[in-house]
Order: sequence, then structure tokens, then C-alpha cells
Amino acid sequence: MFIAPLVALALVTAGCTAAPDASETPAPEGTSTTDWTPPADAETEGPTEGPALPEESGALDAPISLSTEMVVKIDKISTTTIKPETPGEYAGTAVVVTVSVANDSKRAQSVDSAVVSLVTDDGDIGVSTTAGPNNPLQGELAAGAETTGTYVFMLDPTQGRSVKISVNYAAGEPVASFAGQLS
Repeated sequence: MFIAPLVALALVTAGCTAAPDASETPAPEGTSTTDWTPPADAETEGPTEGPALPEESGALDAPISLSTEMVVKIDKISTTTIKPETPGEYAGTAVVVTVSVANDSKRAQSVDSAVVSLVTDDGDIGVSTTAGPNNPLQGELAAGAETTGTYVFMLDPTQGRSVKISVNYAAGEPVASFAGQLS
């Protein structure tokens, strides 16, 4: 009765062997296990930045027509004070930018991947926040339709600063860049 479990145990342990130590395993011929360095050939390296996108520039108060038959404009710029509502949010002054995109083309175009940024002429970056009246562009814009999105950027101070607001309505598409002074 006790023989069957002992035989099963003997069979199981007989099939187990220890893995060889890596130092005992020879490296394939022509290779070294200690001195490998990646090739320094620039052609084998991957890209370090995205391709430059076409950019159309204009004033803060003028619409910009892009080559894709999309028309981008800044509807409104205002300032506000942000109060933190959730952990990790900051308090302070912010710029609220309302952007409109009109589709003058004959096909639907997506604005789901829209990116809006704000930078001052002296290099300060408006830090995007989801606090406040943030309501980004989204969805598919039918031919002939228009949509609006609101973006909030933490920036201190806000009054009288020269800014550049860039709107890229979809990944890989041209950028509308608006320049002017905040009031």
C-alpha cells in the first residue's frame, strides 16, 4: 500500500534535473557575453522627435484657415483663479481659452486628439489643468459643422503678457498658431 506513493515520488524526482549554471554554458561562436555595445550607426537609431508639422500663424483675434480646410479661431480668452478640488491640483491664476474649429471640407474630420498649448514670449509655459471650466474638443466633426472646446492653463502673472496659443486639431495635421497680448 505504501509502495505506490513511493514509486510515484521516485519517478517525479528522477525526471528533475538542475539547470546548468550560466557560467558553464558556452556563448555562441563569435559572440561575447560581457562586452556587447549597441551599434553607433545613426541609420539604425530610431527617431528622437516627431516630424515637423506645417504651421499657419495669425493674430489672437483672427481665424486661421488650414490646408485641410479646417478653420480654427480663438473665440474668447479670459482669466480666472483656480481653486483645487481634488488632490494634486494647484491653486492660482489661470488663462481660459475657448477655441472653435469649423470643418469647411467635404468629409468628416476627428478632433479627438486635439492639443492646445500656451507659451509666453519670455518662455513661460501655461500648464494645462483639468480644473476650472476645462472642456476639450472632442468627437468627429461632420462636413460643414463647427465645434468648440475650452482649455485652462495655469499662468502667473496673466495680465499684459504676450502669448502664443497653438492649436493642433488632430494628430499629424497642420497647427494653427495665434499670437498676441493678454489683457
